[in-house]
Amino acid sequence: MTSNKINPQDNKNCVILASGNGSNALNIINHFLTGKKSNGINIVAVVSNVAAAPVIEKVKKTAPFIPVFAIPFNNLSERDVFESELEKIIKNYGVELIILAGFMKVLSKEFVSKFSHKIINIHPSLLPSFKGKDAIKKAYDYGVKYTGVTIHYVTEEVDSGPIILQEVVKIDEGDTIESLEAKIHNIEHEIYPVALELLANKAYKAG
Repeated sequence: MTSNKINPQDNKNCVILASGNGSNALNIINHFLTGKKSNGINIVAVVSNVAAAPVIEKVKKTAPFIPVFAIPFNNLSERDVFESELEKIIKNYGVELIILAGFMKVLSKEFVSKFSHKIINIHPSLLPSFKGKDAIKKAYDYGVKYTGVTIHYVTEEVDSGPIILQEVVKIDEGDTIESLEAKIHNIEHEIYPVALELLANKAYKAG
């Protein structure tokens, strides 16, 4: 383990929560590992609620010095245990920001309240439009000309927290759902690290 990458004093310690392939998680990790400057973000752990999620092995291969935890949370009955174990990780690693990157479960209101303005999420639409699941498909089927990506704080109401950063994505006449998804994912990879840098360097304040 390389301690200078795990706990530099001038960085904001962050844990990433992910459920699936981990493209946003890996993008964030790579961004802050390969940059010449830390930009204030230090990824100290990755947590997945799915034991077989591809993100687990990808992180182990890309950044073997970052601890990875698999804590089952596949149904509501497992949420209390998941959040309890996550709190231990947060305490043990001095976590200041919780980054949701393809995390497909809803955290309890109690947990969100306890970590108010410390949980960050990415959503593939221009909130408040198209909240919830399948946001890209909803925008495409509705026929809007513009959609986008939103980075926001997590609050007790899903996809309703204060907006940190947004980027517009134009839906062109020849776009398919697949091409639109690709556009959205590219923008996600661009702006999530930027939003985290803003937070780490206190360039954004809610409200």
